[in-house]
Amino acid sequence: MAHDPLVPSFTIGGVPVSATDMDGLIAALGRRLAAGPAQPGTFVVFRDAHGVVRAQTDAALRAAHHDALLVCADGRPVSWIGRWRGLSTTRQVPGIESVAAVCRAGAAQGWRHYFLGGGDGVADLLATTMRARVPGLQVAGIETPPFRPLTDTETEAMRARIRASGAQIVWVGLGTPKQEVFMAAHAPHLPGTIAMGVGAAFDVATGRIPRAPKMLQVAGLEWAYRVAREPRRLWRRYLDTIPRFLAIAARDAISARRAPRPSGTGASGRTGSSAA
Repeated sequence: MAHDPLVPSFTIGGVPVSATDMDGLIAALGRRLAAGPAQPGTFVVFRDAHGVVRAQTDAALRAAHHDALLVCADGRPVSWIGRWRGLSTTRQVPGIESVAAVCRAGAAQGWRHYFLGGGDGVADLLATTMRARVPGLQVAGIETPPFRPLTDTETEAMRARIRASGAQIVWVGLGTPKQEVFMAAHAPHLPGTIAMGVGAAFDVATGRIPRAPKMLQVAGLEWAYRVAREPRRLWRRYLDTIPRFLAIAARDAISARRAPRPSGTGASGRTGSSAA
């Protein structure tokens, strides 16, 4: 598995990020699915500052980014860095918004969706919600895995269910880093599928958790809204994440200025389309 060769990319702290927008994501999915069901399974990561920081010390998470078809800028600060690097095609591509966008875009092509993750009943509720929003949506399956490692028997049974369903898009809502490592482990065993690691989108899309107001999204402060809603759970995470992410971005910027720029590369110091 490797990044889509038609989508430029840049790196933040060694994490590849795709310089694309929502339309580019949908186009990449379409290209992959058009190649047919025999294509190896792959997956898409939606990356924010927390995930970039976590990948610095989590080898399995870091490796998953390099195996993904795309690593979209889920957080606005991540997209800003791509644009500062000269990759004007970089936009924020929130996993939360991708569920409805991809379901609508694939309805005419008959893309088949599998919803996997969330708490009890949440995947079922998400499927019902998306059916109501997207007439004709094809739901291939629904699954809520246990909150523990699967046994070998359970793993093979789950893979068999997904293969038998004819699913093409597998929505995975397990949270970082679990969902990225999960997708990297299972994608090779699910030919013809593209897994989408959207985390909290299962709860937000079904209305169980509200999303930040638009002005906070635009300002790159969606994280602050989340902390305000769940301070006990999240304040330590962001107290650690924000300074570490800024330090990573600053270190990358200094390294880019010091490094000689090879001929034929863009402002990011990397070729226009790169496989991580």
